[in-house]
Amino acid sequence: MSEKVLSAGDHIASKCTKCKDTTNHTIVALVGEKVARVECNTCGSIHNYRGAAKKKQPASRSTTTAAKSRSLNKAQRDWDELLENAKPEDATAYSMTTPMKEGLLILHPTFGLGQVLNCIRPNKMDVRFQAGIKLLRCKLS
Repeated sequence: MSEKVLSAGDHIASKCTKCKDTTNHTIVALVGEKVARVECNTCGSIHNYRGAAKKKQPASRSTTTAAKSRSLNKAQRDWDELLENAKPEDATAYSMTTPMKEGLLILHPTFGLGQVLNCIRPNKMDVRFQAGIKLLRCKLS
């Protein structure tokens, strides 16, 4: 397969500065074999060749595995400690109308067993579940 050598007057896709989109352009000037200037076939503006717009890839977040394992280990240790000291059969069924207080074990229909960590006025509480800490609505005692 041979690549076509571009020359002035050929058509090429380029990012237009006026249209703010990738449109067809006519090559106006070349520097060596590289396209230098183009004319937009849609709006007629002449500008430097910018090539077709490339799709941006999301930036990858790099977190050290040690930091991840420390946070997971702490959360897992807290959960394991809760299970050692708790009696799941004594847990109160969660309801928004049941009075709650700090330290109470609850049984949530979706999240399962949890412990009330903090009661927030007027009607919210933080609860530690195995999946993490959740903010739930409640009636404070």
